[in-house]
Amino acid sequence: MHCIRALGGPMSEIRIARVVGARPQFMQVPQVAAALKDAGIGHLLVHTGQHYDSAMSDAFFQDLGLPDPDVNLGVGGLTQGAGTGRMIEKMEGWLMESRPDAVLVDGDTNSTMAAALAAVKLHIPVFHIEAGLRDWDRRRPEEINRVVTDAVASLNFAPIPRAMRNLQAEGRAETAILAGDVLLDCFLAYHPRRRTQVREQLGLAVGTYALMTLHRPENTDLAEFERFSEIMAALKAIGTKVVWPVHPRARPVVEQYRRTEGLPENLILLDPVAYLDMLGLLDGCDMVLTDSGGLPREAVWNNKKCVMLFRMDTWHDMLEYGWAQIGKTDRHSILDAVGKAIIPGPAGREYFGGGRASANIADAIIRWFRSDMPPPVTGMLQ
Repeated sequence: MHCIRALGGPMSEIRIARVVGARPQFMQVPQVAAALKDAGIGHLLVHTGQHYDSAMSDAFFQDLGLPDPDVNLGVGGLTQGAGTGRMIEKMEGWLMESRPDAVLVDGDTNSTMAAALAAVKLHIPVFHIEAGLRDWDRRRPEEINRVVTDAVASLNFAPIPRAMRNLQAEGRAETAILAGDVLLDCFLAYHPRRRTQVREQLGLAVGTYALMTLHRPENTDLAEFERFSEIMAALKAIGTKVVWPVHPRARPVVEQYRRTEGLPENLILLDPVAYLDMLGLLDGCDMVLTDSGGLPREAVWNNKKCVMLFRMDTWHDMLEYGWAQIGKTDRHSILDAVGKAIIPGPAGREYFGGGRASANIADAIIRWFRSDMPPPVTGMLQ
C-alpha cells in the first residue's frame, strides 16, 4: 500500500527520488522534473555514478542546466555484478535515511534495476519510464534490467504502443500507461540549442560524414574482438568519414585494434562530447551508425538515415516503419543496411508521443497518489 493523499489535496508533501546514472537518463531529467514541479511534487536527484567519466556525466549536467545531484553514490568503473551490488547497497542506505514517497527510474541500465530493487524491498513504490521494451535476448544485461524493473514497478510508462502491448501480454496491464517517449520531449527542447563547434573544428561540411556511437558489451568487450573487427572492416569499406565519440568502455578494444590491425583511416575518434555538441554532430551528419537505444530515435526525429548495430533490436518499430536498418555487426550485413538506409521523413515524432510524455507521466503519478489505484489506460496517449 502506497502513501495516500486525499483526493484534491495538496501534493507538495510528496517527494520523488529520480535516479540516474547514464547519458540518456541525464538528458531526460529536465523535462520530467519540470512537469513534476508544475504539479507541485518534490523532486530529488540521485546520481549512482555509473557513468563516472567527467565528459560522460558532469558535462551533461552543465549542458542541460541541471543542479548538482542531491546525492552521488559514486559507484562506477566496476564489473556488472560488483557495480550493481554496490549500487543496491548504497541506494538502500540512502533510501532508509531519506524515505522518499517513490523512486522514479528510466531505461535499462544497471542503475535502473539497482534502484528499483533497493526501493521495492523497502516497500517504496517504483515508477519506470521507458517500460515494456523487449529484444528477447537474455544474454544482454539491458534486457535483464528492463524485465526485472517492469516486474517490480507500480507504474510502467510505455513509450510506444508495442511496449504497451508487451506489458499487457506479461500481465502488467494494471501498471501500464502509454505515456510517450521522454527522450523526444528532451530532443524538441534542446535541438534548437545544438552546437556546431565540434563539426566546424573538424572541418566537416554538412552531409559529408557519418556519426557513430558504440558502447554495448556485445560490440566492445575484448572478448568480442572479432565482432568489433567486423564493424571496423565495414567502416573502412564505407569510405566516407565516420566521427566516433568514444565511450570509456570501448577504449581497451580500440587500443587493441589500433595495435594489431590499425584503425580505418576514415575514422575520426573523439573524446565523449556533451549533449548539445552531439546534437550538432547529428544535425550535420548524413547517416548514423549506432548501438545506442536513444540515438536511433534522435536520428529519426532529425530526419537522418540510421543503421543500428545490434544482434537484435529493442525498437522493432524503427525497422517495421522503415525508419532504420539493422546491421547485425558483421561487415556484410552492415554494408547491406547502409545501402538500404533512407531518410525517414517527419512521421516518427507523433508515433513517439509528440513531445507530451513528461506531462502524461506527471499526470499519471498525481492520479496514482490521489486514488491509491493505478490510473486507467484510457485517456492517455493512444
